[in-house]
Amino acid sequence: MAKFTLVTIAVLLSCPAAARADSDGYYCAGRGYVAYETRLGASEPHHVLHVVRFSRSSGIGQTQEIALADFQTHGMRCGDGVIELDAFTVPYLVDVSVPERPRTTTENAVLDAPRTPPMNLGNWARSGVIDLDADGQKGEFQLVISRVSRPVAGGIEHYTVTDLIRREPRPGGRILTSKRLFAGIFLETVDVPAARF
Repeated sequence: MAKFTLVTIAVLLSCPAAARADSDGYYCAGRGYVAYETRLGASEPHHVLHVVRFSRSSGIGQTQEIALADFQTHGMRCGDGVIELDAFTVPYLVDVSVPERPRTTTENAVLDAPRTPPMNLGNWARSGVIDLDADGQKGEFQLVISRVSRPVAGGIEHYTVTDLIRREPRPGGRILTSKRLFAGIFLETVDVPAARF
């Protein structure tokens, strides 16, 4: 049995993972908001920036959807009222300081937010709890990413669920309200080499 397990692990590690055809779910968080992007549709992609605001006085707000040009996102940074999305050749800046009138430009501006490795809350997310800044305090609002995988015929299914929650800001405090940002199942195919005779 141990030999079978070792052979199975070796086969899985030697097989290439599914290619990341799209990067849906890149996100960043600023003071009082979280922003994430999706690019959906096979024949006519619809690229959208989703912005969810939250505060201690008003809780979790509605999701604002801002249409973007069709480009592959390579990373995001959130500043005070400005979101920078990295495309292949140019950064896209989205000014969300006035929620009713977001503006998108391709001007070269440098945000104070440091460049960090891209974070994802979609199919490529990693499990974790991220404390978010609301009114200068952390701990009351959190991004909770849960990921579970299981083997199936032909590969591995990865289940990912991402929620924005508001909780009691004390250890073991209960969840007061939540908003689902993403739920999905992704099949990572595993090609097993054909047996040789």
